[in-house]
Amino acid sequence: MKTMQFETSSPEETKKIASDLASTLKGGEVIKAYGDLGAGKTAFCQGLGKALGVKGIINSPTFNLIKVYQGSRFTLYHVDCYRLEKADEERKDLGLEEVMGDSHYITYIEWPMYGNEELLNYHPVITVKFEVLDEERRRISIEDERF
Repeated sequence: MKTMQFETSSPEETKKIASDLASTLKGGEVIKAYGDLGAGKTAFCQGLGKALGVKGIINSPTFNLIKVYQGSRFTLYHVDCYRLEKADEERKDLGLEEVMGDSHYITYIEWPMYGNEELLNYHPVITVKFEVLDEERRRISIEDERF
C-alpha cells in the first residue's frame, strides 16, 4: 500500500491533488473520503471529476445521496452517506454493487462509514482522509491499495 500526505491552503490546491490522482485511475476504483464538514471532500471530488472530463458542476449529493456524472474517461458516481448515519442496515444498501469494480466507473464516497462499508472492501480502494489544520489549511492523506 502506498501512502501520501499533502498540505493545502486553498480549494484549488485540493483540486490539483485530486487531478493528479485521477491521472492514475484505470477504472473500477472506489475512493472513500473521510473528514469533517467543510474539510475539502467535495472540492476533491470536483478536481477528480474535472480531470475525468466531467463538464458540469459537481456539488455535494447530500440530499440526493448519489449523483452520476458522465466524463470523457469514466462515469463518476459521487455518493454522500452522511444522511445514512442513523439508518438501519437495510437502508444502507445503495445498490452500487452493479457499478463498483466495473472498469467504466469511478465511485467516490463521502462519509463511507455510514454506508455499507464492508461492500467497499472488495474493490480497488483508495482512502482519502481530510484534516482541518486551521481556517484555510488542510492535511490530505491518501492510502492507495493499488500500489
